[in-house]
Amino acid sequence: MVRWFLIYPEQTVRGYELQMNNLQFFILSLSTVMIAAAGYVINDYFDVRIDKVNKPQRMVIDKGVKRRVAIGAHTVINILAILLGFLVSLSVGNWKLVIFHVVCATGLWFYSTTFKRKFFIGNLVIAAFTALVPFIVGVYELLLCRRTYADLFEGETLRFYFMVPVLAVSFFAFITTLLREILKDIEDMDGDKEYGCKTMPIVLGVRSSKIVVIILSLATMLSLAYIQYLFKEHSATFYYFMIALQLPFIFLIWKTWKAQTKKEFRFAGNTAKFIMLTGICYLFIYAYVLHSASYGDI
Repeated sequence: MVRWFLIYPEQTVRGYELQMNNLQFFILSLSTVMIAAAGYVINDYFDVRIDKVNKPQRMVIDKGVKRRVAIGAHTVINILAILLGFLVSLSVGNWKLVIFHVVCATGLWFYSTTFKRKFFIGNLVIAAFTALVPFIVGVYELLLCRRTYADLFEGETLRFYFMVPVLAVSFFAFITTLLREILKDIEDMDGDKEYGCKTMPIVLGVRSSKIVVIILSLATMLSLAYIQYLFKEHSATFYYFMIALQLPFIFLIWKTWKAQTKKEFRFAGNTAKFIMLTGICYLFIYAYVLHSASYGDI
């Protein structure tokens, strides 16, 4: 969606074209999805004992899939994903971009073995990797644009115009994922505590973790209000943010503060997921706003 409803309209309203072709984008997307899938597999592999406490009914490894099969699948998927990442980075003329893919694959391994059991580090790692997904798409496109429109970059006219909204999307993905991860840690507190994890609710307590979620939510709402101010002449943005983002955030704050049981914290976490979804869907409105603006001054 970042490619087609953010970068593409940003390019077309200025008379530029997408530089990453569909095959390159498909390979990049496939590599990203495969790394994420391998991350899920290895996380379940190392969480078998904890999951027996937190979510025994949703376990896959040791019930339907053998541990040897899981670790083998993780290895093969990651190798293929990194090879695809290397292939697409070569095709855009900068093989060093494969570092993104290697870091994500390696980071998800260490998240599963170490980081997720540490205070706040695991939350930050997953939030950062989620934020990297739209960011990487922007970086690949930006590097190709620098090559095609090299003369324009000398005057700084092309350098940041689509990376600013890409960074905004990445920040939103980071915050909403961070909220979801903290709420998930509260939900999974029993199993995590039994096996020596030092997650936020275990170290600070449930009440303090709730306060962190609420503070992050309020800070995000202020950021959204600032964007609403910038787009005050576009009623579609203003009302979409109010109805689809601000009100759900208020609801999330209320549900988080009132939550007491695992089921209630799971519902609050799903609310955070819903906010992430509605935030992503705003890109449809953003594309509309850009095309509307193209008939006037940009």
